[in-house]
Amino acid sequence: MYLVCLIPPVTVIDDVDEIRNEISQKFNVVESLKRPVHITLYNPVKISSLAEEEKFFSALQNAVYQNPFEQVLRNFGSFQTHTVFIDAEQNESIIKLQSKIKAELKVVKIIPTKDVTKFTPHITIAFKDVKPGVHQVIMEAFKGKHFKRRFSVNSFWVYKHMDKKWKPFREFIFKNPDEAPKPLSLFG
Repeated sequence: MYLVCLIPPVTVIDDVDEIRNEISQKFNVVESLKRPVHITLYNPVKISSLAEEEKFFSALQNAVYQNPFEQVLRNFGSFQTHTVFIDAEQNESIIKLQSKIKAELKVVKIIPTKDVTKFTPHITIAFKDVKPGVHQVIMEAFKGKHFKRRFSVNSFWVYKHMDKKWKPFREFIFKNPDEAPKPLSLFG
């Protein structure tokens, strides 16, 4: 299994971990602590052969032609009654990056052709083991709290699930978009 994601700098990770640990201790939820602090750019992909792995990484290499950008994390939100998160503000650059990754992976047919998952960038701070009643209490505790961090993004990461943990596997550093290979054309 591989996960394509943005990893914030250590200072932001430390701040988010402080919140995740507080939630874990107060509300007895631990699942989010088992994962790295990250913004998912593409949901985990199961790859079953070396050929698929080569296609996967080659496709991702095509998505690196992107300008660095600033990402803002601001306040808290949730999905239904099962996930609490820190909101990652949508901006043109993160949407473009996620779209580019998704498009490149579709071309190599590693992901389903019909992928209708809406991209909502966020950092999960509680999920899976959050019961509906507990979710409501967590949201109540965080509704008046403010959180804001800003960081520069100049790469994305692939994490690999090994030994029951997500571990950093490969970083893809952005390259100048003007240097992207041009598609071949018969009519040049």
